[in-house]
Formats: sequence, C-alpha cells, structure tokens
Amino acid sequence: MKRHLLFLLLLVSISVSAQVEHGLLVGGGVGFALRDDQQIMPPSDDLKYNHNLKVNGMIGYRFRFLPERMFFYDLDVTVGFQNMNSHKYSPFLAADGDYVGHSDGEKDFSEFIMPVSVAASWNIRFSKNCYFGLGVAPTLYARPQAVFDLPVLAKLGCRAGRHCELSLSYQYGCLNTLKHFNDGPAYGRTGRLSDFMFSVYIPFTIK
Repeated sequence: MKRHLLFLLLLVSISVSAQVEHGLLVGGGVGFALRDDQQIMPPSDDLKYNHNLKVNGMIGYRFRFLPERMFFYDLDVTVGFQNMNSHKYSPFLAADGDYVGHSDGEKDFSEFIMPVSVAASWNIRFSKNCYFGLGVAPTLYARPQAVFDLPVLAKLGCRAGRHCELSLSYQYGCLNTLKHFNDGPAYGRTGRLSDFMFSVYIPFTIK
C-alpha cells in the first residue's frame, strides 16, 4: 500500500513540476483472436476453436508529457471490457474432401475479458494537430484468469479541439495468452489477442 501511495505522489509531483497534460480516455473497438491452433492440419483428434470477440470498451486516464512539442509521450492507464464467444469442435474429413467440425462434442461458450493496461507510447507530429505513435502496453488480464501479456501498439491521432482528441490504434499481443484461458470448456486452445480501438481523449489540464 505504501508503494502504491508513493507512486501516486510521484505522478502528481511530475504533473505539477513538468510540462504535462492529463485527462480522461474512453474508447471502443473490436478484438481479434489470432489462433496458433489453426496451424495444426486435420484430420486430427486435436480440438479446434472459432473465436468471436464482440465490440469492446475501455476507460482510463492519460498523462501526456511535453504536449506542445513535436515529439511527446503518452502514459495511459486503462481498464477494458470485452466479451468473447467461442465454438469448440473436433475436425474430421468429410466425403467431399473438406475439413468440417465434428458434431460430437461441439460446444459453445462465452467469456468476459477484463484487461488492465499501462501503455507507454512515443509520438511524433506530422502536422499541427495530427500525430503518429508507437509503443508498448504491458497488460494484466484480470478475467477470466490472471494472465500477463506484452502487446505492441501503433496509433494515429488528431486534435479536434482544445479539449478533445480522436485517435485510432492497433494493438498486437506478443504472448500466447489464450493458452492460459483454458479452464473448464476452453481446454486445449492457444493464440494471441489483438484489437482495433477508436478512442476519445478529453484533457482536463493543459500547460
């Protein structure tokens, strides 16, 4: 608890003494499950999965360092909300030569996914109001199981006004996250998570 308090005090002191802008960050988008198990060619007894990640949401807070300069830095602390539907099946070779799902043992289930992320990005302006950025977003998935991931991200943003900024970002998970979401009916799957996100940044403090 003391360490968390010291970290919070450090952020506050930095925002007071340095050139920092900060504010609310909200967003929505769509996710993708990049499945490693698609590389296993049937016929096989291995289980297969089809994943459908529905529209996801995000809320958080952004600290922007050196906001008036050509090169600036963002630190985003966010919590995400996402639902993933999965269809599990065993592949077999049909009479026409196509691989299809086996009717025996098929199962559909859904999971609520909640990533908690601290994303750091380096950004460069290519016009007065628009910029491009690259970064990393260390993420802890609090649900369905506690799993760590280290996504990389790219984003494109544009200032729409003094107190509004719009951006589009893509985030690619570098670690095999799905293999840790394997309790219960999900046993046997592998893969990475990625998403496209449209976000709105509302700065409260501008220096």
